[in-house]
Formats: sequence, structure tokens, C-alpha cells
Amino acid sequence: MNIFKSIQLGFAVVLLLAIAACGKTPAARFYTLNPISSMDVDSQKRITGRHIISIGPVKVAAYLDRSEIVTRTNPTHLELAGFDRWAEPFEEIVASTLAKNISSLIPTVFAITDVWPEANVEYHLLVKIKKFESDKNGNISLDADWGLMKHSTRKMSTVYESNIVTSGSSTDYDAITKNMSLALAKLSKEVVAEIKKLGMK
Repeated sequence: MNIFKSIQLGFAVVLLLAIAACGKTPAARFYTLNPISSMDVDSQKRITGRHIISIGPVKVAAYLDRSEIVTRTNPTHLELAGFDRWAEPFEEIVASTLAKNISSLIPTVFAITDVWPEANVEYHLLVKIKKFESDKNGNISLDADWGLMKHSTRKMSTVYESNIVTSGSSTDYDAITKNMSLALAKLSKEVVAEIKKLGMK
């Protein structure tokens, strides 16, 4: 093999390796929110003698209704994570986390996200998430409107507005989702305070 053919062969090998490397897409990473630790009780005993509250509908702002995690880099610019995504629809993650948090915070309340006709639901928690995002420093902002609607009358006496901020020090998505979980825990505690006023303690 002469020198010219050797150079051609070497170039072809390098080119093929480069194409193969370009064809490898980084693996997507999937996240959820972490609920407040639930009590270690027998699952069959948890519903007995409890008040039942349904969680939802939970609605999120259109810009959050996507699989990518959203970060606000300045007041008018949103950045979508390339490979860091929610494991389920974001509305479902928020609703299920709220349900678990409320059930953990009030032993007499069983919060559910899927209502079956036979369930003796007393109240419905309705939530509209207007803002739930990280900034470029990892700080979380959560703005939500919510209220408790009585099942028997289908009326909501009061609508509440919550504006929650949790401080962060990292833009790593593990840290961001952990911080978002803390923000949702704070919202859950505000909801629980109002539930207790209804006599469910």
C-alpha cells in the first residue's frame, strides 16, 4: 500500500469515527417531585374514619405544560432543558405530590387524585399554577391560585393566592427539583391550614 492510499484509508477511518460520535445522543434524564415523607402506617387502615378530599383539577400555565424542565434566565427569556425532563405530565406530578403531602400532614384526611363515584368526597382542592420555575441561580418561584370547593354544594367560598420563593444555590437539576419539592411542600402546608379550619384535624 502506497503512502497516498494509506492517507486516504486513515482519513476514511477518522471520518467514520467522527460520524459515529456525532450520532450518539446524550441520554435523557427524567425527574419527579418528592413528597413529604408519609407516616409509616398500614395502607388498609389509612382510609378508615378519614375525611376524603379530591385533588384537582390542577392546571398549570401553558408554558409549563411540557416535558422539559423550564428555567427563567431573565424576565423575558425562558430556557428549556435539553435532556432533563419530567417523568410524567407536569400537572399529574403536581397533583399527586399535593395529595401525598396533604395525606401526610393531616392524619384524618385522605387525599385522592382519581375520584370514583362511590368515594365520599367532602371537598375538592382546585389549583391553578401560574408560575413554577427556577431562575439562573436555582431559586424557585411558585405562584398559585387555589380554593376548596364543597362537594355537596359545588361552591367555593374563598379563592387564595400563594406566592412562594425558596432559595437555591445550584442550577443542577437534582437540586432544582428538590427545591421545587420544598416549594410545593410550603403550598401544601398553606392548604392544610385552611383544611383544618373546616374541622378536619
